[in-house]
Amino acid sequence: MRRGRILSMALVGALVLGACSGGSASKQPQDRPSPSTAASDARGPSGGDRSSLTGRIVFDNHDDVWSINADGTDLTRLTDSTGLDFDPSWSPDGTQIAYRHDEGNESEIWVMNADGSEPHRLGRGISPAWSPDGSRIAYAGPGDPPCPPTGGPLCTGISIMNADGSGQHRVPNTDVGEYPSWSPDGKRIVFNSLLTGDHLMYIVDVDGSNVVDLSFVGEGWQVAWSPDGRSILFASSRDHLGQPGTHDVYVMRPDGSAVRRLTHNRAYTPAWSPDGEHIVFSAPGLFIMDPDGSDVRALHTPGVGETSLPDWTD
Repeated sequence: MRRGRILSMALVGALVLGACSGGSASKQPQDRPSPSTAASDARGPSGGDRSSLTGRIVFDNHDDVWSINADGTDLTRLTDSTGLDFDPSWSPDGTQIAYRHDEGNESEIWVMNADGSEPHRLGRGISPAWSPDGSRIAYAGPGDPPCPPTGGPLCTGISIMNADGSGQHRVPNTDVGEYPSWSPDGKRIVFNSLLTGDHLMYIVDVDGSNVVDLSFVGEGWQVAWSPDGRSILFASSRDHLGQPGTHDVYVMRPDGSAVRRLTHNRAYTPAWSPDGEHIVFSAPGLFIMDPDGSDVRALHTPGVGETSLPDWTD
């Protein structure tokens, strides 16, 4: 994702297992690590102290969903199902987590409480993202219409449903879209599409109107709209030609201007802190940096393995 996960979205009637997971088809058992005892035990490459950081970060290791305090304490495993659980997203109030669950050849969106209790299925799809008011979830849903322009395989695309799974519907003009991220006012969604075969970015109103074509920016995916609405994070391999699967994190304005590279050593799946003052990302462990790419600090997750798709709540 964000992750070394690349999802092929032109599917014939179903989402393909693991296409965006980067994980194995069989679940690997893991012991739950003991929570960190002190934030000062884990210092990043810059030696920065994380003890002042607040909130909680949810993430995955391609097999299960985990959470950790932003100061590095209380590492907790939240899922332990027979399938693969990943791609988590916090509800705005921090009480629930939407995530992707793969079992067999089915990719589904599930929701659980913040402590991992009461998991339940909402429907088929991947890449869930809560609306700012918590009433809806955007996601990449399975396809019914044929892909333009040739009318080929059935296309997935960005869909929206109510938080209880009802009212599922496709957003027009989002064919082969994935990784949606809402604008802070809940009126627009930024996403990337594989319709052309490349990861290209677009913005659309929630009713499918007013499409903003950001393809001129070049390759980009795993997008994340900033809390103040002024910036969009994305991952790209643009500076790693000839190095498949190697990405870094970039930022731009919503009109596609002012593109800046923030990382320089393999990074992906970025997400903003709730106040927009920090960015969490995978590389492939968890790291936190300032919005300009400075003060990179490691967030240690012993016993977890490779991490991906973090999301941060208050």
